[in-house]
Amino acid sequence: MVFRLLQSLFSETAKPSGKFDPNLIRAAVERVVDGTDPRLRMARHYRKKLEPAVERAIEYVIELVDALPPPAEIAGRRFTSDPRLRALFVSSQQLQEILSFGKALHHYRQRLGGGLPTDLYALLRTERIEKTVLGVALEGNMIRRDVPQMTVNFHNHRVTFPTGSETKTRREVKKRAFDYLIETALGSLVSARAKKQQLEQQQRQLLQKKTKLLKGKHIGLEPLLDPQASDTTTPAAIDRQLREVEAELGRLRADSATLDHHLAKVVATLREPEKHLRLDRVSMTLDHMNIKSDQNASSNVNTLVFDDILLGKNHRITTLLIRFPSNELLPERDFFEEANRMLYSGGQPRLTTI
Repeated sequence: MVFRLLQSLFSETAKPSGKFDPNLIRAAVERVVDGTDPRLRMARHYRKKLEPAVERAIEYVIELVDALPPPAEIAGRRFTSDPRLRALFVSSQQLQEILSFGKALHHYRQRLGGGLPTDLYALLRTERIEKTVLGVALEGNMIRRDVPQMTVNFHNHRVTFPTGSETKTRREVKKRAFDYLIETALGSLVSARAKKQQLEQQQRQLLQKKTKLLKGKHIGLEPLLDPQASDTTTPAAIDRQLREVEAELGRLRADSATLDHHLAKVVATLREPEKHLRLDRVSMTLDHMNIKSDQNASSNVNTLVFDDILLGKNHRITTLLIRFPSNELLPERDFFEEANRMLYSGGQPRLTTI
């Protein structure tokens, strides 16, 4: 039920007042609670505290996905004429294979249970690697060798969220982006709890070590008996470590001991979604070898624009909304038949099914 309500939420736009249907916002709040910590329902006024943050996150997700440009036509015949496709894919064959094979498209075929729409829409994701290499460059009439050059390569291509319309694909991306923010909020709770458990374990280990040392007969003269003994093995040093651990543990308890504090962490994540999910438009000039060039270079170059989605602090994914004809897809692979064919070609008996 909540999932269907969220479908409705991302199929509408905010009213002139900037507000969404209250029933849909409440459904989104319940999805957040279910996805983080259901015990948050025991916190006082949890809905009232979550609703503004949830609405802010939803507005942000809608704006981010709607900012993606219209789908690029990615049919095989476009490969030679579209420099962006030539930059993204090694060949038209690679393009066709990536479009044809993948878990998302396989599951989409299964859901339909029949023929595919004439045109399919999806979000292509890939990862961009920029690397400095030594190459050859032409300067005037001179050929220079060992010139530092920046090459750009794309790998880990995947077709995601295939549907029969642009609207449906954008809606699916919005739902998944909202769920990503929920996962991020959950991660903040898990991180706080893991750190608390780690400190508690460290505290126990230090106490055990201190007890063991104090039971020794000559602990007070240990530095004299063993000149190599480190100060960190003395009770005084252990006491200092204990105080540091206990102080940090006390701060954590103050931050995360109650459901109200857990709720505040979730609210903080959803209230500032731009800290966890961003869209970055990147422009670069590449030659036919995917080497970065100056826009004024005399060689044949193209200035291309890519939309990168930044997840958290370090994860960057290059994305492209795409449209492609279903009749260009290769037939789904029959892995049993392929294994059978390999065995047969090697002179082995064919596998049979029962």
